[in-house]
Amino acid sequence: MRTNKTLEKLHSGQPVFCLKSIYAEPDIVEMMGYLGTDVVWICNEHIGIDPEKLKNVIRAGRAGNVDIMVRRAFGNYDDLIQPLEMGAAGLMIPHCMNADIARSIINQTRFYPLGNRGIDGVGGDSFFGTVAGSDYTEGANRETFIMVQIEDAESVNEIEAIAEVPGIDIIFIGPADLSQSFGCPGDFRNGKIRDAIKRTVAACNANGKWCGTSGLDFTYMQELLGIGVKFLTVTSDFGLIKKGVTTTLEECKKLKS
Repeated sequence: MRTNKTLEKLHSGQPVFCLKSIYAEPDIVEMMGYLGTDVVWICNEHIGIDPEKLKNVIRAGRAGNVDIMVRRAFGNYDDLIQPLEMGAAGLMIPHCMNADIARSIINQTRFYPLGNRGIDGVGGDSFFGTVAGSDYTEGANRETFIMVQIEDAESVNEIEAIAEVPGIDIIFIGPADLSQSFGCPGDFRNGKIRDAIKRTVAACNANGKWCGTSGLDFTYMQELLGIGVKFLTVTSDFGLIKKGVTTTLEECKKLKS
């Protein structure tokens, strides 16, 4: 099985920095890997992605040796297992409301003894059937991470119970939706969100898991690392392109003819 870079770094005590690919283009994702990115987040919650394109994005991740994390809503059984069978290194599941939902997610995404995920064993995660039997099922459990997002005010009080669920690796505070749920939309640094992050760090530390959230900027990321956050989303291909174009055009305006 391919070694999961995200889990390897987390287990060694190192922080993980995640880039997001809004455009989900295989060439961009593969390049991100060659440039040393730990993990690339592909959003298949807000953005519809053709299954064949998603398969090629995940394949590009393997080529560039970068973990691909796919965000998909918890719904039909195949919604979660298909990206895993394509070879995704991890799943991000939004709006995890309580421990019962967390246990249902694990039941669908983990093999025995953690869950009851269906076995196919001929996709990208098994190197197309060349890794089989217990080598495959045990390796998939070991080298795949499951992340759940806390994005609703009512789910904050469930963080400790969610953190106790075996098979969950990372609990991610989603500041955008959570700020809206708290009645302070767009105020990502609101005290309620900071308290939720601190509470999540404590719950994760008590259960051998890790807390993640959005980095926003480098000063804030340093603060987050200081309180124990270990998984940080940094920027996206959209953000990098926008910043690069804007900076270049501003520099052009300074030129004299």
